[in-house]
Amino acid sequence: MEKIRIACGNRGVGTSPLFAAVEGGYMKENGLDPELKFYAGHPRALPALVAGEAEFTNTVSPDVITINLRDGADVVIVASGVSRTATYVTARARLTTRAELRGKRWGVLARGDADHCAIALAFERWGWDLDKDAELVPVGTDGPRLDRLLDPAKVDVVIMHSPEPFQAAKRGWNLVEDLRRLDVAFQNSCAATTRRYAKARPDVVLRYVRAYAQGVYRFRADGKFGVEVIRKYSGETDREVLEASYLYFSELMGGTMYPTPEGVRTAAQMLHRLGVIPRLPAPEDVIDQEPVARLHREGFFRRLTGLAG
Repeated sequence: MEKIRIACGNRGVGTSPLFAAVEGGYMKENGLDPELKFYAGHPRALPALVAGEAEFTNTVSPDVITINLRDGADVVIVASGVSRTATYVTARARLTTRAELRGKRWGVLARGDADHCAIALAFERWGWDLDKDAELVPVGTDGPRLDRLLDPAKVDVVIMHSPEPFQAAKRGWNLVEDLRRLDVAFQNSCAATTRRYAKARPDVVLRYVRAYAQGVYRFRADGKFGVEVIRKYSGETDREVLEASYLYFSELMGGTMYPTPEGVRTAAQMLHRLGVIPRLPAPEDVIDQEPVARLHREGFFRRLTGLAG
């Protein structure tokens, strides 16, 4: 059994592919003994991966692109559970339409993070000017995330990831825009490692991607299992919130598991527009499609979906 350490940036639904792979027993089925190490956000989990504190992480493309270009890291995305826009725009009480959000205070943890990219992406699609039509409010990372972002004294609008939008609704905030409707390629929840580790241990990376894919398919196909995974790791107990979170995320999951060049390009374009990165990276510098391609060649997905005898 190969011991591996996995840096987890949060306990939200976006990390469900990993959690499902663990809870479904697929890591052990593939000869892996996982240790989950939790950090306060992807910007802390990724440096831990680069520093050698972990072999894998579950992350999002903006943070991968940023750490690679800013710090000279070699993080590479090897599988994808979700490759489309997958967040909600949530607003304080009495703000109920998109038009009412124009010019308001938009909360993010930090400038240039994945949520800032999502705001820039939405504004581009809506024809709004990010500099004129929003006041960006970085709320920092000290204290509970929901409490910081849902402070009506500082923030009017926020980008939220499941189960947060449904938790926010319980606090009286409104779900105003579902960014799934944009249907834009955006490399979202994904499995990543470092290129040096992938080169040194391709066998382990392949087994990890196989377990990850099994977790994704089980999560999507088995609602009771998926809800229980969210409950266990998020700590949420409200059944309504759990089921809404599961349905929202599971509808986006699946596909071929390939990390997409288009999803990386979209994230990179937003980061460049925000001045976070000095240049646009080539997608192949950020993704490695070979592990998923090998699984396809071996007939893994045919067996997984019941098409192979």
